[in-house]
Amino acid sequence: MKTTNLFKAIAFVAMTIVSVMNSEVKAQDNFITNEEVKNDLVVAKTIFKQDGTYLYNHMRYEFTYDNENRLTGKTASKWDSLQSRWTPYFKMSYQYENNEIIMSYARWNKAHKAYDKDMKKSVYEMNEENMPVAYKSYEKNSEKSNWTLVSYNRIDHTANLLAMAE
Repeated sequence: MKTTNLFKAIAFVAMTIVSVMNSEVKAQDNFITNEEVKNDLVVAKTIFKQDGTYLYNHMRYEFTYDNENRLTGKTASKWDSLQSRWTPYFKMSYQYENNEIIMSYARWNKAHKAYDKDMKKSVYEMNEENMPVAYKSYEKNSEKSNWTLVSYNRIDHTANLLAMAE
């Protein structure tokens, strides 16, 4: 009887450890993801490359949120194995205003030590149900130039629903 209870206790502890590890680290192909959660929000995510039994730093993402728990920023860094440190890669910013979501993207410019390379911006127009109805894409050639409209697309939800129903 005591052996059965001990076995049940060990099995319960093992299952608990496995479930915690499974929720914290997720494997996909040769990459392992570790998420850092604070107040039920993912604030950072580190991607490790798996080579046999070894894990190597690969990418790191850091996330920021506003007081309504909406994503406001995503910063990515790549691991520099020669210098043994994270180096900036790109940054995405999100703004929510006037039934629009504005998403900006910029790559890290080593020469300027700033996020000013390959700057792009997307604007999603939202309807009353908070569904996107239009998408505008902009590009900026340099920090001093104005935004240039690259594409504008209207989103027809009725056509999409009909296509899904067929």
